[in-house]
Amino acid sequence: MSEKSSIKTYLVACGGHGRVLLDSVLASGKTIDGIIDSQLERGANIFGVEVLGDDKYLATLDPHLSTLINGLGSTGDSKNRINLFDRFSKLGFKFVGVTHPAASIGAECKVNESAQILAGAVLQNRVEVGRNVVVNTRASVDHDVVLADHVVVSPGAIISGAVKVGRGAFVGAGAVIIQGIEIGEYCIIGAGAVVRHNTKPNTTVVGNPAAQLE
Repeated sequence: MSEKSSIKTYLVACGGHGRVLLDSVLASGKTIDGIIDSQLERGANIFGVEVLGDDKYLATLDPHLSTLINGLGSTGDSKNRINLFDRFSKLGFKFVGVTHPAASIGAECKVNESAQILAGAVLQNRVEVGRNVVVNTRASVDHDVVLADHVVVSPGAIISGAVKVGRGAFVGAGAVIIQGIEIGEYCIIGAGAVVRHNTKPNTTVVGNPAAQLE
């Protein structure tokens, strides 16, 4: 047996977002070798996959023979999701991504291997997707968009062409970002907001037209 064939994949955290990822992996015909989640009972079964334990179990794994899927979601503050990714990356673990078979990815897109592209999401041509990014259910990302590391694009969001979304930014459900806009690092775009102008880092914008919260 080759080393590659002996590598196992584990889902870390299996709340709502984690279950969506698990469902997506299974829909693509791939397997997950176990779930690691301190909030779930060891031995429990989710969609046919066993809960193996918590962080103590994870500490027993060999990072050279194990890959991880980041099951933490985000509702605006992605700090926990980013911390999980950074913590275990530094320990030598590789994070693998998830692409639902019902997602559409256009020509010459560059999607990092750890990114998560979920059901009904559309990436048009020449989109760049960084590490640990989520493009959630039915989100639409048009041509030449850049999504930096750790960006979360929520369900139904629309990102028009040539938009640049900074590291760790969060785009809320149903938000619309007009073409050519630049979204600052760790900016939060509220659900349903219509963004017509560039946004500053570490700010929150809401409404139509979107305005910064004081």
